[in-house]
Amino acid sequence: MKLQFLGAQEGVTGSCYHIQSDKTSFLIDCGQFQGSSEEERKNREPFPFDPKSLDFVVLTHAHIDHTGRLPRLVKEGFTGRVFMTRGTASLSDILLKDSGKIHEVETEKENEKRLKAGLDLIEPYYDVNDVINTLQYFNPLPYEETYKITNDISVKFLNAGHLLGSAHVYLTLEGKSLLFSGDVGTYHSQILLPPRPAIQADYIFVESTYGNRLHKQMNIRFDRLADIILETIENKGTVIIPAFSVGRTQDIIYGLNQLDRPLSHIPFYVDSPMAINATKVFEKDLDGMKPEIIQKIKGKKHPFEMKNLQFIDDASTSYKLDYSKVPKVLISASGMCDAGRILHHLKTYLEKETTSIVFVGYQAEESQGRKIQNKKDIMIYGEEVKNRANVFTLHGFSGHADQEELLEWLTNVRPKKLFLVHGDFEAIEAFNKKIKERYKFDTYIPRLYETIEL
Repeated sequence: MKLQFLGAQEGVTGSCYHIQSDKTSFLIDCGQFQGSSEEERKNREPFPFDPKSLDFVVLTHAHIDHTGRLPRLVKEGFTGRVFMTRGTASLSDILLKDSGKIHEVETEKENEKRLKAGLDLIEPYYDVNDVINTLQYFNPLPYEETYKITNDISVKFLNAGHLLGSAHVYLTLEGKSLLFSGDVGTYHSQILLPPRPAIQADYIFVESTYGNRLHKQMNIRFDRLADIILETIENKGTVIIPAFSVGRTQDIIYGLNQLDRPLSHIPFYVDSPMAINATKVFEKDLDGMKPEIIQKIKGKKHPFEMKNLQFIDDASTSYKLDYSKVPKVLISASGMCDAGRILHHLKTYLEKETTSIVFVGYQAEESQGRKIQNKKDIMIYGEEVKNRANVFTLHGFSGHADQEELLEWLTNVRPKKLFLVHGDFEAIEAFNKKIKERYKFDTYIPRLYETIEL
């Protein structure tokens, strides 16, 4: 049995594993590469297999870096079932449609340039219709139940605590057991139950995003955010929080709601149609949520709303926010500032010294967000935008486990081999060192596109 690493090696996006034997061929995740132009070019590379030959796909969770190449797979002939949890099915519907729309818009802009330059036009990587065609292959399953995909292959989803519906994937096939961590959630989530600890398997594949860091400010993260908001508003400025519409946005709203701080006079805007749809999913699909959150939702207490918060759906209202001189808080996607409505807000506000940009999540190497973090100027819609804003990075908001939590996740297992994936070089190297110190596991750090024999 062979396994090829097709993403989230030497980086944190594009998660994809191809498993192949004489009897079967399938994928774990089919994520999109995100960040630099070099990373995103990998999405255009041909799959190193015939999509028609795949029997099925298993998804760990809905984030685009784990699902975003799936419509392309279908576009090129894949017709098998896609297994995931119910929460992942609901959120993938939203996220993939948004991704398809982004590809359409970006391709339209690129073709305008090509038309003027006399170059051949290109097609979008995939469009919304490709996404709709993909949804017919979704096969949602509950947590903790073993499902036989074939006589020789079974799968079980274990709660990962990273995102609504997120899962560790436990597979048995050909006498071997494999555990894919997906993205391991933090034990300090306000909304989600903590991740299920790793269970024994022959081969374990563990993410390493924060393998070299410990989350700080966990107890004061929302107070620190409130301090930044109040100081910025007092200086007649605008606060921009680049946040993923699914998961992070709901976490921020809920956390601010719990504060005993004077924020009710400040206009808050969540500028994302996707966040509106995702919030509806969070209020309907309750698997993996903490009991107190479920109780609030069932009691119609709306934990993801605020009296002074407005969700922005239409684009015209979104653009009007950039002409408003009223001090305010804008929560907008994407979380790494690479696409979406956040770009036109940054184009307006990044150059203002009264603006505060607050990062509450991981910024991949060479992403727009990482450049802003490093106080660099950035290019938006072909124009250089000066970075004069006050830039803050608040730790403790990440949906990923930190180094100690990842080590704790591995407490009860003794795999034949542990593979470290989904991390930058420094993170993986530091995590690998800690694992060897504590557990003395046989570890391996695969390279992108490497094939191994299991």
